[in-house]
Amino acid sequence: MTSPTAEWPDSLLRDYGQMMSVRDVAQALNIEESNVRALLTATHPAGRVPGVKLGKSWRIDRDQLRVYLLAHHNDRSLSSTPSREANHG
Repeated sequence: MTSPTAEWPDSLLRDYGQMMSVRDVAQALNIEESNVRALLTATHPAGRVPGVKLGKSWRIDRDQLRVYLLAHHNDRSLSSTPSREANHG
């Protein structure tokens, strides 16, 4: 059985093709296109979303984006609810 942590990116990305545009990623993640471009060109490699620039357009592989999202998520935000946090402290 897949953990809830591993499933959440799939629910965001399932309606998109294998190669996603900046617009696709922005829509899937509910962020501005300028933020997607900033992630694609981030100075620090660990924070950079993997993508390829073809002419003036970026393309992001859906599977690589999924891996990026899993690597950069906050575990606590997925496993905790306000009531659990209140009970633990």
